[in-house]
Amino acid sequence: MQNGKMNSTQIMKQKSGWFGSLRFWLKRYVHIAIPGTILILLIVIMSFLAPTFLTTRNLISIARASAIYMMLAVGMTFVITSRGIDLSIGSILGLTSVVMGGLVIDYGWHPYAGLMVAIAMGCGLGLFNGVLVTVTRIPPFIATIGMMTAYRGFALVHSAGKVRYHFPEEITWLGQGMIGGIPVPVYMALIMAFIAHLIFRNTGFGRYCVAIGGNKEAARRTGIPVKLYETSYYVLMGAICGFAGVVLTGRLDGTQAVLGEGMELHVIAAVIIGGTSLFGGRGSVTTSVLGALVLGVVDNALILLGVPWFWQRVALGFIVVGAVIFNRWREDKARELLRGS
Repeated sequence: MQNGKMNSTQIMKQKSGWFGSLRFWLKRYVHIAIPGTILILLIVIMSFLAPTFLTTRNLISIARASAIYMMLAVGMTFVITSRGIDLSIGSILGLTSVVMGGLVIDYGWHPYAGLMVAIAMGCGLGLFNGVLVTVTRIPPFIATIGMMTAYRGFALVHSAGKVRYHFPEEITWLGQGMIGGIPVPVYMALIMAFIAHLIFRNTGFGRYCVAIGGNKEAARRTGIPVKLYETSYYVLMGAICGFAGVVLTGRLDGTQAVLGEGMELHVIAAVIIGGTSLFGGRGSVTTSVLGALVLGVVDNALILLGVPWFWQRVALGFIVVGAVIFNRWREDKARELLRGS
């Protein structure tokens, strides 16, 4: 009996250990499992609804289109995790693109010089956003929506309605090139995401982002230069916009002032679907990239199913709202689990 009791106790402990391990695994990796599961379900469903969905040509199209959103989602993850938001990213992308296009096409600048100007200009516009938010203390939503309009206006003024096309091969390769059957923008997006993931997880730049988003006042009291880091996240976002603008220009082999219009909602939705808290303090570069892929598949699915463009916009709006509601529900459940443990 004694041995029987001991064996029962051991079995209970073993079961408890398995359950505890499972619970720990779920808590640790649920942020990856959710967008990953959504992505797999979408792929399975679309493989039945649209026979052409799983063709090599269509998958390459999805990957190429999603790459731009993946890049932008990397920067937006830092901004939103620090309890900020940037609604001007589409306008920054458009403005840097038309300026680069003017320099390369109209003035004969070397393509790589134009690329450097686009990135530097993106940094400058991001810096202005960051200073506007941190120094004047205007809420990020108001500050960046105002600059969204201003930057788009500058793009319209600079381009004067002119569309520039037939870019040099150095630019078109960035958007249209292939390496081993995979689009070049996908490689660039994955490399960017990998580096950003390491920075987010293993450096003060990333840890301070989480700390500032979680409790700004507490972060300030521990000696973190909050304003400096908040501004730097907007600078990073601007730099990525400048680079992504050149890549998108290469993909389309053309640029105009309205380039990137509406991208901000798409990117914010991707980051939220990936599990980054819209209220700051929690984020993941990896899942933001998965979120961008989810929306890339959704966009492609709507096109293959013949949904009119106007209804696609309606769908995107509901996806954004639904992602925020789900994000809030998931945070509430996470708090309940923490209290229970």
